[in-house]
Amino acid sequence: MIEKFEVFMPQFQKERMIHVYLPDNYHQVDESYPVLYMFDGHNMFLDQDATYGHAWNWPKYMEQYRNKCIIVGQECSHEGNARLSEYGPYNFYDHEFGLFVGKGKETMDFFIHTLKPIIDKKYRTKKGRTNTWIGGSSCGGLMAYFALMNYSSTYSKALVTSPYLYPTFQKLYEETEKADIHKNSQFYISWGALEGGTHGFLHETIYCTQLSNLLMKKGNKVYFNVKENGKHTEQDWEDEIPMMLDFLFENGSFCQD
Repeated sequence: MIEKFEVFMPQFQKERMIHVYLPDNYHQVDESYPVLYMFDGHNMFLDQDATYGHAWNWPKYMEQYRNKCIIVGQECSHEGNARLSEYGPYNFYDHEFGLFVGKGKETMDFFIHTLKPIIDKKYRTKKGRTNTWIGGSSCGGLMAYFALMNYSSTYSKALVTSPYLYPTFQKLYEETEKADIHKNSQFYISWGALEGGTHGFLHETIYCTQLSNLLMKKGNKVYFNVKENGKHTEQDWEDEIPMMLDFLFENGSFCQD
């Protein structure tokens, strides 16, 4: 079951569409659910909403999975390249699009102080950090990492899928070194061998490995998914959903410290 509604983002003075997946029997039971927050919400559920015509199709997998959760997707800005600013934790330079002012902290302020209270009031949620997760791909993957690194009092797990690390890696590494991350935080980090450009396999392997080693030294757990045939597409990220669900519901295998 998919619901959509607009929420005002005071940080950007804009209305933003929110996409919500509810378990099919949500209105027939009294159960409360964990919540997974996702960036690029329009790409999560329905092909007709997706930027490139193919969504992750989370509902198909949730209907078959033994555990249930609510999934909340925040739709990104579609104005020019504003998404890169909103999903950029720091100022950065992109070789194709130029210089961007990172507004990721404002975006996270919206997620934590505006969106989460609305979702917790509107739906039957398990509100604590143990049952509050966040995820995304590309710039959304970068933001998922940034979110758990800096806001682990709110989130306990992050799906860091094909993260766009290249332009902000040094700053991200420095902040990870200093960050006071909750010891029970868990990161799912994936990337594909066939991703191109600045998402190329060599870049991602170096950056993801260095960040993961640092996280594990700090006592956090990391689950790796390096995909031999993985590309930078929604179809490839959809294929990961069974592994993501096992990670979220603690049926996956974790790397040890």
